Amino acid sequence: MPTSRLFLGLLLVFFLKNSVAVSQEREAAPAADMPLPLLATREGEDWPSFLGPRGDGTSSQAELGLPWPETGPDIVWQAEMGEGYGSPAVARGRLVLFDRVGDKARLRCLNAETGELLWEVSDPTSYRDTFGYDGGPRCCPVIAGNRVLTLNADGLLTCRCLADGKRHWQIDTTSRYHVVQNFFGVGAAPLVVEVPNNNALKHQPAPKRQLVVVPVGGSEAGTAPPAPERLDLVKGVDSGVVAFDLSDGREVWRTSAELASYSSPVLAMFGGQPRLLAWLREHLLAIDPATGRETGSFRWRADELFSVNAATPVVIGDQVLLSETYGPGAVLLRVTTAGQGDRFTPIWTSPKRARADATLRAHWATPIVYEGHVYGCSGRNAGDARLVCANLATGEVRWSEQGLARSSLVRAGDKLLVFGEFGDLVVVQATPTAYTTLAKTTFTDPATGDPLLGVPCWAAPVIARGYAYLRGADRVVCIDLAP
Repeated sequence: MPTSRLFLGLLLVFFLKNSVAVSQEREAAPAADMPLPLLATREGEDWPSFLGPRGDGTSSQAELGLPWPETGPDIVWQAEMGEGYGSPAVARGRLVLFDRVGDKARLRCLNAETGELLWEVSDPTSYRDTFGYDGGPRCCPVIAGNRVLTLNADGLLTCRCLADGKRHWQIDTTSRYHVVQNFFGVGAAPLVVEVPNNNALKHQPAPKRQLVVVPVGGSEAGTAPPAPERLDLVKGVDSGVVAFDLSDGREVWRTSAELASYSSPVLAMFGGQPRLLAWLREHLLAIDPATGRETGSFRWRADELFSVNAATPVVIGDQVLLSETYGPGAVLLRVTTAGQGDRFTPIWTSPKRARADATLRAHWATPIVYEGHVYGCSGRNAGDARLVCANLATGEVRWSEQGLARSSLVRAGDKLLVFGEFGDLVVVQATPTAYTTLAKTTFTDPATGDPLLGVPCWAAPVIARGYAYLRGADRVVCIDLAP
């Protein structure tokens, strides 16, 4: 009996200790995801993910500090960059940069106003590009609360703490889902969405959960094509799009046998229902974000083998604009919901075999819609690319302008901040009347007079709290656009 009592007593102590530990962990866990102290000294909107807070390339900042001095806006700070093409992400005065140095994929967190390094971490990478482009990340980091997500060119998905860079979880999507390397590696940025938490317990007030949506495009094990570029011989299975729980990285759902391309998913509302729009290799998919159920699809892709879909779908009410540069060009779709399904009906499409100046043929830069017109870069190569303005309702081009090569743009009020691939920065009036330049500069090294930003400048510009961040091949600069 004494031995039994001693055993029961020790068991009770062990149970109580562990109960307290578990309780403390549950109480401490939410604190890890609470917003960090604000480092920013300015009011304004952050830019925490690809194409900004609304995923449409628009900023709430109405002015761009015009007129500029003859030498352009002041450069507040600059930092060297390794390989890669992705834009930075900015939240609460912290700027996150993702690049590659040697055989390491590097993630840095800087003070967004001063450029001071706050922390730096890295992961090994062995990615080699099939077509000779650099081996750095293509995707913009994504900041969600106190977490930062990165997706490398080799498919490594990582969730870290924004406060110090410590890793929460990591998934090798290429290995887990048997992804055959795409033409230029992995390049579609993840999207964080909030959905109802159907698994929440009654005593746990957690009605919502956050999912990380990734166009994965997996296939069956052992299905590598005879040549690396023959993606037409690769058959997908069930992981075209996969959603992971932001808190722990567990898979929540997967859907579609499509292969991935380079267009990032967006969230929209149609008929009062939330829908994920994921433009994969062959089709645009509409997906219920809570369950992963596919509710509609529309095929839009060039028949050419070496083609990709890269610009993000643009949502305007119950319409969706798709644009690519390898074949069919652009299409404006009307979305109707009936029963459990969604239907995409074309309103207009680009004329067949139209030139880049006669229609919208976006390559990777997502077009901007403003007051019934769409503005974007049209053209596949630097030599034929043009900045165009087209009537959204009809697709008719109102004006086109050459000279910036393949450019990316964001909208601030009624102005467009356009960043050309050779480092030109231009402010254009967002009007269909005519191409109107309000300001233009190319940043140069004061010591040598050479362009400051290395070619190519393929990352979309970022605007946050009155600052703009521009990334070239070898550095990123922060400029002040405050009025």
